[in-house]
Amino acid sequence: MSEKTQNDIKAIRHELQGGEDDLAYNGPRSLKYYVRDIHRQLGKWLSSQGSAEDRGHYELSWALGLVGIIGVLLAFTRSAESDIEWVKDHTVAFRLWAVVFCTIFIGVSIERSAVVRSLWSFTSTKFLISVILSGVVLYSRGNAAAYVNGVFHVDASALPITLVFTTGLLIIKLVLPFVLTVALVLSLVHGLISAGWIKGKLAGEVRHEPPFYSVLSVLVSGVILYFGWSWSHDQIADSRVPEKVYLMANALDFSYSHECSNIASDSPVVFLGAAQEAVLVAPYKLPSFDFAEFFEKTVSVPTNFYRSRCEYKSQPVAEKLEFEYPRLDFSD
Repeated sequence: MSEKTQNDIKAIRHELQGGEDDLAYNGPRSLKYYVRDIHRQLGKWLSSQGSAEDRGHYELSWALGLVGIIGVLLAFTRSAESDIEWVKDHTVAFRLWAVVFCTIFIGVSIERSAVVRSLWSFTSTKFLISVILSGVVLYSRGNAAAYVNGVFHVDASALPITLVFTTGLLIIKLVLPFVLTVALVLSLVHGLISAGWIKGKLAGEVRHEPPFYSVLSVLVSGVILYFGWSWSHDQIADSRVPEKVYLMANALDFSYSHECSNIASDSPVVFLGAAQEAVLVAPYKLPSFDFAEFFEKTVSVPTNFYRSRCEYKSQPVAEKLEFEYPRLDFSD
């Protein structure tokens, strides 16, 4: 073997094994030194990424738990036996916010599940969901127009704000059975987990902490099931949708100030058409109401709405005024 070949082998060996030269401050370093440095830096980066991901999961779990606890506490607010007048006046708001927080808890919990994340990664799933949601919106829009027409006997476009809010209400009614089903399944799954922990604890086979998340999931699901079921059969039942339409129209679309001389000034009206030559007249004016009364109040929907031509009050013609302009004297 030639001396050149031996030197090359020696140099390759030095690059692979390293040496004391790698410890020098400005000296040449071997390949092993750079590979080891890359490995160390990559290990630090992976460790920091894992720590950041764990911290994100930890913070999300705490935030989700806080949302669930707030929802449950708001749901258990009892105003009937409370001495605080403010609490009594805002019971409906407390319960609505309780349902909102609990729904967020359930939605995020389902979204974090491995099954949903796996399905959502496919384009076909997103396409089907978008088609279903579009169908729900279109169906609700058609039903909302039918409800508005059934109450006021005019085209639904004459009451645009009422039509939008009625569509939103019907979307909630369509989505509600799905939410109740998800809440029921979630409560059963976490109920079994909690029961398994209790059984293992009594048998002395369980050493880990109690499943607080499962207990909270059962409570949150119970809130959704209780209020969702009761509201769907009372406050937002099909038989009471016309009442909501009537109340929303009086609050949002009917005008309580008009210039039709042939209609009583205190009669609520809705102008029909772009020319505003015809109006829909309500038989009487409703007293003011708040959201709690709108949500829980039962009203009688009148049937004697009528259309009339709006005869505008004649505007007085201003008489021609003669002004005498002052004369300026520049003689001085």
